[in-house]
Amino acid sequence: MKKALSAALLGVFCRSGSPLFSALPKRQTHDEAYYSHRDGEAARLRALPQERFEIRSGRGERLVGHYFHGEGDGKRIAFLIHGYRSEHAETAGMYWDYYRSRGFDLFCCDHEAHGESGGKYIGFGCFEADDCLKWIDFLTERFGEDIQILLHGFSMGAATVMLMAPRCPANVKAIVEDSGYQSAAGQLKGQVGPFLPALTLLHRLIAGVDLRKADAGAALRETRIPMLFVQGREDPTVPFRNAPALYESYRGEKDCLFVDGARHVESMHVAPEAYAEKLDALIGKAFS
Repeated sequence: MKKALSAALLGVFCRSGSPLFSALPKRQTHDEAYYSHRDGEAARLRALPQERFEIRSGRGERLVGHYFHGEGDGKRIAFLIHGYRSEHAETAGMYWDYYRSRGFDLFCCDHEAHGESGGKYIGFGCFEADDCLKWIDFLTERFGEDIQILLHGFSMGAATVMLMAPRCPANVKAIVEDSGYQSAAGQLKGQVGPFLPALTLLHRLIAGVDLRKADAGAALRETRIPMLFVQGREDPTVPFRNAPALYESYRGEKDCLFVDGARHVESMHVAPEAYAEKLDALIGKAFS
């Protein structure tokens, strides 16, 4: 029993997942129309001309990023950051047309233990934030000190961009957090319940990270970068209460989009015109 419990807990933050959980039917959290839209746009993005970059994480793992040139002058970059057990194209595909039409290039990476990148463990934003800051340094060196970056994160990626915010360089002009959680511990408690202390201990001993550091709410108290907070009101994965709480507590320039009928990271799928309008307003204020 102890071995089974340990394997299940390890599976929460290991790349391979838990054999116990893998044997169970996967819960569908979206309808088929969403999956068709997401997967079709992901396939289209993968087929586009792109530059493939590699760097090493602070933990020594190989990280892979993908760069798509848009229709602008190459100085505006939308950096899209995926969530838990997702990958770059699955997340960014649905947003390519929007950002390209607004004069942005698009960059998206695979986190450690996701997609094409190496590594075994998932940090729930802890070391992903450090890695994405390394990607910003790479992009600045590669494309020039005068680039302007918009960070756009989803779910765990949204928590990641909030954790990054206090340490972002001046060329990060705006942030979009879509369906992010206030803290990793709070989010995981809803999933593993009384096993959270055991999971936290295992994560610290095996992955070398203290989940208590993944506190997006605390990080936002230390930054004033213009931000857009987005979430679907019917989100079954990250409880909807997270976004309004983060929005209300933030003291920087801000806006929000809370979409009726949208589940987890479905807002662009359900309300594309409203989403585009909010992004246009953010870009108009934050970018020169």
